[in-house]
Amino acid sequence: MITTFNLFNAIAWIVAGVISAIVSLLFLIKNPKKRLNQLFSAGFLFWSFSLLFNGINFTIAYTSLLAANIFRDLCVVTGILCGLTLFLASLGIYFGAEKVNWISTVILTCLGIVLSVFGTLNDWVTEDGLGGYKTTDNWFGKTCVQIIPALFVIAGLVMLILTYVTLENQSAKKRIGFFTLGFSTIVLGLLMFVFDAIVTVSPYIFLTLAILSWVAGPILMLIGFYVTPTTNKPKAPNPIPTLEPQTLDPT
Repeated sequence: MITTFNLFNAIAWIVAGVISAIVSLLFLIKNPKKRLNQLFSAGFLFWSFSLLFNGINFTIAYTSLLAANIFRDLCVVTGILCGLTLFLASLGIYFGAEKVNWISTVILTCLGIVLSVFGTLNDWVTEDGLGGYKTTDNWFGKTCVQIIPALFVIAGLVMLILTYVTLENQSAKKRIGFFTLGFSTIVLGLLMFVFDAIVTVSPYIFLTLAILSWVAGPILMLIGFYVTPTTNKPKAPNPIPTLEPQTLDPT
């Protein structure tokens, strides 16, 4: 019989994954032809599936540990692809959509394949000794599955912050502000598990905070997509030329 904590894990991850997936699809509906919209939608869809698959593995582990490990592998792969895809989207915002070319795409795809292979080989579902199941890994698996993808997300977050600081158009600035907050929720959720490892409290607390932050991320991003665009007022003659980073076309 499934333990109370495993049941909570399963329900929380699955519900969060479904909500996140629905919201992420709305990114694409807003403007499906824009490359950066496609990347942001794909990135958070990968994240949504990662949450969903992680919830499923807690559900079916009691029936088949092999099946649970398959879903855990899917969780690992989609989580890695999420980090790399969101980094690529941030790259396009900061340097311009034209920088998201086949070269950068191929490089990140190859990296994603390598991380996925080594990550799945060093991350698995096992018994927790309390009648339930848990996910575990070694340091190599943790590096491939968590640390490196998290660094790419942080790098993307830094580019969004730099874009926010340098933009002059207030509607674009507001839009990027929501994107930045949405990105930061992924890092915040990961930090909850760091705190959980060093602070002795109920295991439900930090898990709940992590899930809530990860559901909030796509919602904040969606709000940014719907910020009403405005046109900057004409500047004085002979202004000092400035180069603004690119942002998403909201129309």
